[in-house]
This record gives sequence, structure tokens and C-alpha cells, in this order.
Amino acid sequence: MGSELGKELVEALKKGGVDFFMSVPCKLLSGVIASLELDDSITYIPVTREEEAMGIAAGAYLGGRMACLVMQDSGLGNSINALASLIQHFRIPFVLLISYRGTPGEKVGTQVPMAMITEDLLKLLRIPRLHCHRPGDELEIPDMVEHARVAQSAVAILIDFHFVQQRS
Repeated sequence: MGSELGKELVEALKKGGVDFFMSVPCKLLSGVIASLELDDSITYIPVTREEEAMGIAAGAYLGGRMACLVMQDSGLGNSINALASLIQHFRIPFVLLISYRGTPGEKVGTQVPMAMITEDLLKLLRIPRLHCHRPGDELEIPDMVEHARVAQSAVAILIDFHFVQQRS
């Protein structure tokens, strides 16, 4: 992902009110992570695991902040318990910016099985989602962030290869 697209995604999240970011490593969203590392107007913390970020997000929320975790869809499987028993149980607004690995354009076969169930898992968890697949889809990001706040819920923004390639 180019740094320009990464910066645009970060700005869209900030426009919606996100001011606290965390990330686990992700090649597809590397431009977002690079933008976060350079942005002095927000708090940014790299984390080692997705569940760790859920606890930090809860603390950020209690401190009046709106948090976002930048992660791969494979991390969704790691974080289901923390999402259900912490984020959802306590109705914490939270944004998941998820690289939709394993979709067409993916070069790593081991990413495909998780991609096949990502949207089903989000649906099962009743997490509203925005799938950024075409240029212009990112314009809905601020509204999704606001929806997280109003619904007191996690929301997911899926960024796929097609979207990144069209924007590069």
C-alpha cells in the first residue's frame, strides 16, 4: 500500500473521531502503519497481539478516547473472545481496520482459509462492516466510526487487495 493511501485512510478515521491507534504488523496496510508512526496528532502504539489491543482499547475508551486497531483478518480469529467478552459485553465503541488478506490478489495461500470466513465471523459477532473494494468506498469510513460511537459497538472496515491496487 502506498503511503498516500495510508495517509488518506488515517485521515478518514481521524475525521470520524479516532484519536488512539494500535497495530499489529501487516504488509497490506503498511502505508497506514507508516502514516501512524509519523502522526503527532494521535496516540499510536504497536502491539504484539490483537487481544492485547482489546484491553488497551477498553482503557482508552474509559479515558475518553476512540480507538482503532489495524490488523489482518487472520487476527480476527485470535481476538473473538476478547471482542465478545470485553468489547461487546461492555459496549465499547471500537474500530477494526482489517486487511482482507486471502482475497483475490493474495500471493500467500495460507491466508485464504481465514478470508473465506472473515465476513461470516463478523456477521456472527454482529459487528457492522464496511468492505472497501472500490475507490470511493473509503468515504464511508467517518460514518462507520460515528456508527461505532452511536451503537456502542465495534465496527470493521475491510481493506482488500482490489481496493489497494486500484488506489496505487
